[in-house]
Amino acid sequence: MPIVRRLVLCLVMLVMAGPARAADETLSRLVDRFIIPHYQALSLTADAQEKAWSEFCAKPDEMGFETLQRAYLATADSWSQIEFLRYGPIGDDFRAERLSYWPERKNATAKALGQMLEKNGIEDLAPETFVKNSVAVQGLPALERLLFDERAQVEMLNGLRKERRCAVGQAIAWNIVMIAHDVRLGWTTDVVEAIANPDTAKEATSRIATDFLSTFAYMRDSKLRPMLGKNAAEARPALAEGWRSKRSKRALALNIETALAVAKLIMAGKEGATPSTITTAASFAEALPEDFGPAVSDVKQRQQFYLLLDALAAARDKAHDEIPAVLGVTVGFNSQDGD
Repeated sequence: MPIVRRLVLCLVMLVMAGPARAADETLSRLVDRFIIPHYQALSLTADAQEKAWSEFCAKPDEMGFETLQRAYLATADSWSQIEFLRYGPIGDDFRAERLSYWPERKNATAKALGQMLEKNGIEDLAPETFVKNSVAVQGLPALERLLFDERAQVEMLNGLRKERRCAVGQAIAWNIVMIAHDVRLGWTTDVVEAIANPDTAKEATSRIATDFLSTFAYMRDSKLRPMLGKNAAEARPALAEGWRSKRSKRALALNIETALAVAKLIMAGKEGATPSTITTAASFAEALPEDFGPAVSDVKQRQQFYLLLDALAAARDKAHDEIPAVLGVTVGFNSQDGD
């Protein structure tokens, strides 16, 4: 083969391999700098939360109860920062649903938790038994009810069922620890090894991209629209995520912060407007009132939420235009996809 022809073929192969190498580098960047560190953070906050429950139940007092609330908020924050991802170990064994069954359907958490609190003893709360319960009672939303319902502190410190409530809280906290560590270990061992294979790496990149793109519709269709209702008269603030613990705004802001961080990692060194459109959405989220309750029922204040809805739609559209092309992948359907 003439030298010139061999050089041309080599150049063609290099050009064709370029996008694949870039996608692999982006996947490695996402895994090493974002996914694994955030699952490690979730594991650490879950550990601290379980320890807080153990210490509180050994010696219940008001200070310990406040520590429980802070530990819950820290764990919920850690989850909000990696919540978008459904690919990988979090998608196995209903882990995502068990960790955070939300949006709640048919008042499932209240029903399951109420039934659990009425039982006696602790035999049914052993880890191997507890996981057989409804997913609605195994994670963060159930803990939020235990810690932030109107009479939560009174019931936990002085209620007739305080020992059972404590035992249930400990069981849930331990369940969250096991889920968090299983997911972390799955990523640091099985997934990291699997994506060393080019075919698996491409599938992983496509799945992560799908999850990322779906998060914008999820925020709009699950976190904003239901509580807004059709108008101010039909607003349903109790459908907001985390309204009991007063973290509705924070949960949403952390979701958008995550989207921005992931977009920047994907778009590093590339031209595109996705990060800037997400930044705009973040600014609208930051401008929202801390308490969504009165705001969604007020005609004037509702306008702030519609601005955010539009900003998230713009971010979604721009991301759909740019992210798959940058990664060299096609994206599929995700259970969080909206209209």
